[in-house]
Amino acid sequence: MTESELEILRIKMRLEVHQVLLRMLYTGLANSSPNGTQPYRDKFDALRKEHGKIAVPGLAPEYSDLISAEYQEALDDALSDIESGFKK
Repeated sequence: MTESELEILRIKMRLEVHQVLLRMLYTGLANSSPNGTQPYRDKFDALRKEHGKIAVPGLAPEYSDLISAEYQEALDDALSDIESGFKK
């Protein structure tokens, strides 16, 4: 394994740890009361809408679109992961 590959692996592992901790935090808070999940679902829906139209100034449109799409996918994946731990 090269040093660059090892660094990429370290970054990926740190991101995974953060994702796990965020999920535990949000699901713990939301599931602690009977109606606790709905405000989080509403806020997550608002985040998806608000962040659905991101443009990166100074970049060519095709790069801005690519970065925006990757960001939106990452945000939706993170929010969906958290929501999957919410009680119904």
